[in-house]
Amino acid sequence: MPAILLAAALSVATVQTVHLPLPQTPDQHLAVHCVAPARPTDRSVLFVHGASFPTLLASGFAFAPGDSWLADVARRGYLACGLDFLGFGDASRPPAMAGEAAGEPLTRASQAAAQIALAVDWLRTVRGMKTVHLVAHSWGTIPAAAYAATRPPALASLTLFGPIVPKAGVTDEPVRSAWWNITAQQRYRQLRYADVLPHGTVLLEPAVDARWAGRFAASAPHVAGDPPGQLRIPSGPLADLADAEAGRYPYAAKEVRVPLFVVYGDYDTVVDDTGAAAFLARFTGSPLRWKLRIDPGTHVMHLERARHSLYASVAAFIEAAEARP
Repeated sequence: MPAILLAAALSVATVQTVHLPLPQTPDQHLAVHCVAPARPTDRSVLFVHGASFPTLLASGFAFAPGDSWLADVARRGYLACGLDFLGFGDASRPPAMAGEAAGEPLTRASQAAAQIALAVDWLRTVRGMKTVHLVAHSWGTIPAAAYAATRPPALASLTLFGPIVPKAGVTDEPVRSAWWNITAQQRYRQLRYADVLPHGTVLLEPAVDARWAGRFAASAPHVAGDPPGQLRIPSGPLADLADAEAGRYPYAAKEVRVPLFVVYGDYDTVVDDTGAAAFLARFTGSPLRWKLRIDPGTHVMHLERARHSLYASVAAFIEAAEARP
């Protein structure tokens, strides 16, 4: 990359992290990671992550200096931010995550929706944003849609990337743990989707192979006494995933009254063409509904070679949402 272009990329890709205390428990905080555009703006995009890894491993993952989804959105003129839910990334850990695993699942969708509301309020009142576009991935689509169903006035659109749709024949096993654990290498191997993709096909970007697992390992505290390398993850999202696959959501889809975009990859294991169409049809209150499948891509397309198609399609949808009267 030429030096001038590299400098320009770096100038809009500096990530600033802010901690937002929870009103009822001020000793606990969320984290919001933001990349500002080159010029002042009152428009923003807020990303929310999925069930296992936080913003800086997802929309904020830097494939190269100045090359992340957050940076791409900032270059398009928006304040680009990503929220770490309680128990993830740079947010604090609930006290129960330091204890035994048995207990109520932590960070359920209803709690996460309230955390999205807190981040949007911060964007409006502190950062002066008049509009907020919400982009959610995987489990994050559940609290994002729950928040959108409250009809917040600042929400300009809702993108659901890889949404969780009902599945036939799912065994509805209750989640009975506060947290679960996994190693960074185990999660990285899952990202490759080797048992889903055609033999020999690799979609992940090389930077993910090189750096993602190490950064994931550093993103969560290691608790004394746990097996080596094990990371504790809140179990609330697992309970929400089970509910959604069984057709139970903590919101009424018809109450979502903002433009809605459902986007997914052809190798996504949680949503396919039939499931996406049926899912989208439930959002009868939305004034604009888009659906797009991007080929090739899995459930983690934002970490794969097709990510630029994902970036561009979400940007086009946001522009279309803003162009409405």
